[in-house]
Amino acid sequence: MKKTFKSLLSIFLAVFMVVSLMAVPSSAAAKLSKTSVTVTKGYQTTLTVSGASSVTWSTGDKSIATVSKGKVVGKAPGTTYVYAKAGGTTLKCKVTVVAAKITASSSEVDLDAAGDSQIVTLTVKGSHSGLTVGSTNKSVASASWVKPVEWNGDKIKVKITAKGKGTARIKVYLKKYPSTCYKYIDVNVGDSLYEDDDTDTSTTSTNANIVPLSQSVSVNASATATLQVYSTDLKNLNFSVNNSRIATVTAGTTSGNYKNFTVKGISAGTTTVRFYDKTNTKKYVDVPITVTNDLKYYELYPTRPTSLLASTDKIITVAANTYTSYYMLVPVNYDPAYANTIIAQKLNKYSYYDVYTTLPSRIAANDTYKEFTHSNYSYNYGARYVLLPANYDKVKLNTAIAKYNNIYEYYTVYSERPSTSQSTWDDVKSWNVIDASTGKTVTRYMLVPYNYDQDRIDKIIADDKGASNMYNYYTIYNTYPTVNAQTDDVVMYTKSGAWRYMVVPKKSADILKRNEAIKNDTGVYEPYVMYETSPTANTANGEYVLAAGYGTKTVYVLCNYPQDSTQHQLAWANISTALPRGN
Repeated sequence: MKKTFKSLLSIFLAVFMVVSLMAVPSSAAAKLSKTSVTVTKGYQTTLTVSGASSVTWSTGDKSIATVSKGKVVGKAPGTTYVYAKAGGTTLKCKVTVVAAKITASSSEVDLDAAGDSQIVTLTVKGSHSGLTVGSTNKSVASASWVKPVEWNGDKIKVKITAKGKGTARIKVYLKKYPSTCYKYIDVNVGDSLYEDDDTDTSTTSTNANIVPLSQSVSVNASATATLQVYSTDLKNLNFSVNNSRIATVTAGTTSGNYKNFTVKGISAGTTTVRFYDKTNTKKYVDVPITVTNDLKYYELYPTRPTSLLASTDKIITVAANTYTSYYMLVPVNYDPAYANTIIAQKLNKYSYYDVYTTLPSRIAANDTYKEFTHSNYSYNYGARYVLLPANYDKVKLNTAIAKYNNIYEYYTVYSERPSTSQSTWDDVKSWNVIDASTGKTVTRYMLVPYNYDQDRIDKIIADDKGASNMYNYYTIYNTYPTVNAQTDDVVMYTKSGAWRYMVVPKKSADILKRNEAIKNDTGVYEPYVMYETSPTANTANGEYVLAAGYGTKTVYVLCNYPQDSTQHQLAWANISTALPRGN
């Protein structure tokens, strides 16, 4: 009986374990419904996770957006991340919260004469507080809320009334966000856009004496376009722009009967440029101008954009070469590695110690790269790469990764001062070395905790100073340099009783360069030593200068009277050894 019971119990437990294992889904298959969303302040959207039964939600900044059971609520304009943790997997979604969104039933209103009016319905999603309406030209058109002023859900009505002939622009905006949350309504009053429209347009709308080579112009808000105009009387050719807030026009060069004009886009919209004869304003031709705002993030522009997609955007200046620069529009929280990659791919130009999102192309055949997984949650997940020369500086590599991740490690050497934001008790140690690439003294840094280990710090600093050859050839140092004995030699001499040191290559050392460096340091020409510059002989002491041409060079040796043939022969032997034919 007991054996039967034990058997049944064993079977039951085995079945229970199998069912339990089958009931727990694998978090590795978990998937978030969206990786980025835009939410209007005060509104919400819902995220879901498939492939997981238990999900823990969190947000990077609760002041911008909150999350509960996948429901994301916009709290304030800005960008943050929402995280969904399912088992051992953490998923994230980029959340952008905007103040509000304003749309209109009509973006352009045409009114015949003063006193005419039209009602436009506005839809405002998000905050209704501080909604304001105004006119850029109250002598042409005014705007006011339809009374009684009341909201119908997210809708409200505005009345636009004509005051006089011309054009105006009605702007509806939130007082707190006038540059990011707004809507324009263009208003045209009368049958013409110009003050002299009382003329007979049937005879003046075209003029054989003034002929634009383009019937219309389209330009981006951040760019320029060229318009060429033919005229039989260029001296009296003049022009005017209807709305300079949308576009401006500048006169340029002249060739024969043709004149070039530069049209610069200012803001999205439509306007007109009129070309006319100064002696007879009835002779004119109008050219429509359309300005679009087609700016995109991570695009290279030849001219600096005059507008932004958002008030927090940044503009990066990219130097293609000494004479040419481009400009890139990026969001405030942009990923510099992604920007570096786009720039490098478009200009075919990669740089050492820059971080990229894809494998960088080599500059030299023996270049290498460092791959790392970043830990900065502001950027999308994925591997990152740093392009490195063959004998790269590990300290510069440490600095590039730390700056990108915005995380500095204890007891690690950096070429820039690390942030101590991890703890207010942290300390930064610094010391100087000589940069081999420039020969200049540079500062190294190390982040250490409050209860740091001084012996460990001393060893790291000593290793950093001695591990790599940080000395340049033919440079004078006060302390004995640490060199590679297989490839380098150290030249020693004294100045004012103190030892001085110079590193030179063991093979093919430049004797003249070495001697000149020592002479420049001590200020003394030694006798029977070769120099590239001529010493001044003291004839009163029996000195004279021996000059000899050898290949393309002239060398100089300071000699003493009486002439010593042995010393002369030694000097010439040195010249022959140091200066192979053709140098």
